[in-house]
Amino acid sequence: MDTLITGGLVITENGELHADLALDGGKIVGIFAPGSLLPEAKNVIDARGLIIMPGAIDVHTHFTGSHDFPEQELREGTQGAAAAGVTTIVEMPHSLPPATTLDNFNWKRGLLAENVSVDFAMWAGLDGENLHQLADLDAAGAIAFKAFLCSGAPNGEATDLKGLPRLDDDGLLRAMQTLREFDGLIGIHSENHAILIAAGAELRRAGRKDIRAHAQAGPEIAEVEAVNRVLTLAQETGARCHIVHVSSARAAQHIVDARDKARVTFETCPHYLILDEEDLVRIGPNARCGPPIRPRPVVDALWSVVLAGDVDMLASDHCPYLPEQKAVGEESIWEAGMGLTGVETLGPMFFSEGHIKRGLSLVEFARMTATGPAKTFGLYPRKGTISIGSDADLAFYHPQQSWTVRGEAFYGLGKWSAFEGLPCQGKVVMTLIRGVPVYQHGKIQVAPGFGEFITRNTAQVAQP
Repeated sequence: MDTLITGGLVITENGELHADLALDGGKIVGIFAPGSLLPEAKNVIDARGLIIMPGAIDVHTHFTGSHDFPEQELREGTQGAAAAGVTTIVEMPHSLPPATTLDNFNWKRGLLAENVSVDFAMWAGLDGENLHQLADLDAAGAIAFKAFLCSGAPNGEATDLKGLPRLDDDGLLRAMQTLREFDGLIGIHSENHAILIAAGAELRRAGRKDIRAHAQAGPEIAEVEAVNRVLTLAQETGARCHIVHVSSARAAQHIVDARDKARVTFETCPHYLILDEEDLVRIGPNARCGPPIRPRPVVDALWSVVLAGDVDMLASDHCPYLPEQKAVGEESIWEAGMGLTGVETLGPMFFSEGHIKRGLSLVEFARMTATGPAKTFGLYPRKGTISIGSDADLAFYHPQQSWTVRGEAFYGLGKWSAFEGLPCQGKVVMTLIRGVPVYQHGKIQVAPGFGEFITRNTAQVAQP
């Protein structure tokens, strides 16, 4: 036996257990009641006073799309993921070049494999011209396909060489029909392009460059309308659809109500649950993201959906822009990078805000950060659960330990945070991936390249 973990509170899909865990060959091979006769092991981890969660799966990261130093960002940024209990990332297709073709996808897979410290899966991108390659991309390991219904460019083109253009309605329908043929998953940034472009143009004509103008340029109705359009096409095609970074409680409720008619899931992000529009104005460019942060009544209503158990998962939408890429927004908010850092605060901050402050159960916490993502993206049961035969991907939380968000302490190049100064309770003190301690004693314990590539085809495990 490689490792025994004793004395911890283990969070399974069925409840909280005071149990001991046995790990061997990177897998969980035993779950024992306290006092059981335990096998001998090379290593013993004393987890008394700690909560043992399944490692978080962040299905929405942009390590390679935010700036021109992707190798360094992957090396250092995924160390930050490990330190925060994220054991698997699912990287978006944005890169130079974007992962919209088989060649580009395989190139990007190599880039990640050489540099990441956590396990990884990959999105491919939809650009309206690559329908003939989608089945090949699926076979190569793409576990989802990203689509944008909007663009910062009025003509719908990608705003830079790393990004994706918008899909019009015909392109979206055809993509869904093609993906349905092999049960592929489409993930959709759902905002109405025409509404966003018109609102932004009107504000620019009025000379507006302030941070609140950003909020006004992304009205909630743009998200609500686009989500409903996606739901209609999902029902029509039968395709599996995942709606990313939902910020609107109205949109969320429409998704929940459509589940008996469409195969649809959705994620929200910590910034849509913690910050509101007044925080956006206070914080400035470091809080610019899309969709924009909403007024407090919308935030509170979104929490109601979370606490009802209706949100499928939490994701960071991690965009580690360089500090200077955000700072330019002080002169004009339109120039600031669009997105927030988040992979290092995803789990611990949600533990504090959800479990400690609002009573979210630990089982629900694990579902939203690990099991839900794993099931939706085809990584279950290898990932996302503390079960016999699953990978020993574990995050150890000290529930009483307090900490404060400090962007300068982040591992990646995006050393800033929209949550700067936020006090939190509950900190990750150890992370295991496939039974290997990757973060322990405040330090990363593995070298870049430790992470393994995970696909739908490699995610199944033999259950006894």
